Amino acid sequence: MGIEEKIFEKLNERQAQAVRETEGYVRVAAGAGSGKTRVLTSRYVYLAKVLGVPTEHILSVTFTNKAAWEMRKRIRAALPDEDGGWILTFHSACHKILQADISCLAYPANFLVLDEEDQKGILQRIFDENGLTLKNFSFRRCLDALEVYKSQNAYVPYLTDPARGEIAPGLADADNKGSMSFVILKYLQSQRKNFYLDFNDLIQFVLYLFQTRKDIAEKWQKKFEYIQIDEFQDVSAEQYQLASVLSAHHKNLFIVGDPDQTIYSWRGASVGYFLNFDKQFEGTTTIVLDKNYRSTPEIVSVSNSLISHNTARLKKELYAVRRTGAQPCYFHARSRAEESEWIAETILSLHGQGMPLRDIAVLYRGNYMSRPIEEALLRKEIPYAVYSGVAFYQRKEIKDALAYLRFLVFGDELSFLRIVNVPPRGIGKTRLALL
Repeated sequence: MGIEEKIFEKLNERQAQAVRETEGYVRVAAGAGSGKTRVLTSRYVYLAKVLGVPTEHILSVTFTNKAAWEMRKRIRAALPDEDGGWILTFHSACHKILQADISCLAYPANFLVLDEEDQKGILQRIFDENGLTLKNFSFRRCLDALEVYKSQNAYVPYLTDPARGEIAPGLADADNKGSMSFVILKYLQSQRKNFYLDFNDLIQFVLYLFQTRKDIAEKWQKKFEYIQIDEFQDVSAEQYQLASVLSAHHKNLFIVGDPDQTIYSWRGASVGYFLNFDKQFEGTTTIVLDKNYRSTPEIVSVSNSLISHNTARLKKELYAVRRTGAQPCYFHARSRAEESEWIAETILSLHGQGMPLRDIAVLYRGNYMSRPIEEALLRKEIPYAVYSGVAFYQRKEIKDALAYLRFLVFGDELSFLRIVNVPPRGIGKTRLALL
């Protein structure tokens, strides 16, 4: 069997159409469980092996490192010699571009990208040097304020000005030590002094580089003959702008997404970029992947019914490929306690009918919601394990509070050592050793 036959062997008609649509602007509306990762992977292999496009000229963007790793793994199975060099997240791709050309912005090629702990270390120094404490601002509040500031202000010229003459924009009250603007300015000054970049800077620096150096922009535009982007319903304004700029020369931009699954509007994403893609880019081809391979017809039917009430969406209805299963059950509880009690009783009922406990899972939206469920399971003596999270009574803040209570009752050294600097009281190792 030839490579082309292998590529299309397991694809349905619309998946195959999406793989063959290589030229121009293409929008794929992919419902949940419709095989979009298979389409992206197959299309990459099709471009490389059938059309003969060098892989270094294909940019494949995913939203998470995990998704990028999964795609690279699948592609290596088909292309053993492919290293997946340009199968990256937006931020990783920008990091790679900057490593090549950040010297044009008076930054060294070995610039340091800060993680969150590094950022907190900078903030701690700012606090220590200026008489600030966590009573003024929490680190979380500072980091959130920095993210908002960098999304709303053209601050990159300040960081990259070799003459250091630029003034940081949007910080009118930075002279006031008690203001957030003061903290932000000090943070920017630390970045400028040490050539630091943080996660928020990567895309902003690339956009500024492309705006100020058209020759650099043209070099990267010519390099990427084909660009494909996953989860396009969750792109931000900066990511959308980057995709538009990079695809401007060859005009081959392939986007995949599901406007019914957008979850990042709280951090600047807009589903409108996906919905209005055909209005922005004339001649766009739209393909709908509507066969669901993940869920039973009953689950898909419930999902279709619920999603149909969305107003901002690209109309589509999923069809289940799997065989019929059990009917979904809906229970509207009046409180979390009632909900948790119902969950525990239902588990006992299923177990009584012969269902092994290991085959039952409870999903919840956020870790904070696990407490009443765990308590109900404990009351009913139902053994359980918490995955991808920390059990409620093992969380730091809960253990800290329990340590206070335990110290009141027992006065033990272990509890004392845990709480002596929670909240921070400036008691260092020397004083603790003396005590």
